[in-house]
Amino acid sequence: MSRTLTLIRTGWDSIRSIAASGRKADALAQLELLLVRTDVPTDIAAEGHQLAGTIALDLGRFTTARRHLKAASGFDVTDANTRYLTGRAWEEDPEGCDRKAAIAFRKATLLDGTNPLYRAAFGRAAARCGQVRRGVCEMTAAAEQAVDDVAVVRIAVNGLLELGKLGKARSVLAKAMFLRPGHSELSTAWERTKFEAARRNQRRVLKTRENTRYAQDAQFAREGDRVLLPFIRIADGTSTASGPSVRVDTVSFPRPHFDRLRISKLDR
Repeated sequence: MSRTLTLIRTGWDSIRSIAASGRKADALAQLELLLVRTDVPTDIAAEGHQLAGTIALDLGRFTTARRHLKAASGFDVTDANTRYLTGRAWEEDPEGCDRKAAIAFRKATLLDGTNPLYRAAFGRAAARCGQVRRGVCEMTAAAEQAVDDVAVVRIAVNGLLELGKLGKARSVLAKAMFLRPGHSELSTAWERTKFEAARRNQRRVLKTRENTRYAQDAQFAREGDRVLLPFIRIADGTSTASGPSVRVDTVSFPRPHFDRLRISKLDR
């Protein structure tokens, strides 16, 4: 029995070394083989499932990640990081669920209320689920709590830009760039914020022009004057030998709008 445990721990150490070297696919494959054993110690099983979930999340295998993270949370229900990773597995999956992601992030914040990363992630997920006011409050509070944390600022700014809160996003970025001047990611986010502001302003100008033109046309029509359209030729209805003739037969007249007027004098 002791020899089996020694082999399991040796294999576990080897898997962690493989994962640390960047060979994540190989590490996940060996973890899958290790975790199906029934004689794996509890501590290795808990850490192994969490590591497998993290690796699967990095590889984009979201269903596998959720399966391992669910198993890991069964070993330790008080681990906030496992809940946070579960939320990411739901959020980053193209076929995932924002509501389930928000629930997982909420559980992470309840287990560790001092972590601004969990709070920012929950705020963005809550806003995507329709709780806009609460989401904005959570994201701005998390950014205020960790202004120098680029990961927190990234989540908060992206969430605020999704909601169109350009002023709040600029405020968060200005404080972060003051503490980290010249940071490439923050500079890119600042340029994106400026672009979104310019695009919104352009849309507002075009909408104003369109509404102004419609208002002018409506006011002109209310004055009782006639509007001369360029593709309409006005004729007095008389026919001359030299000039063009205007049709006055039945076909040239518009059809009446009411059923009782369909038979006119010209049709009799």
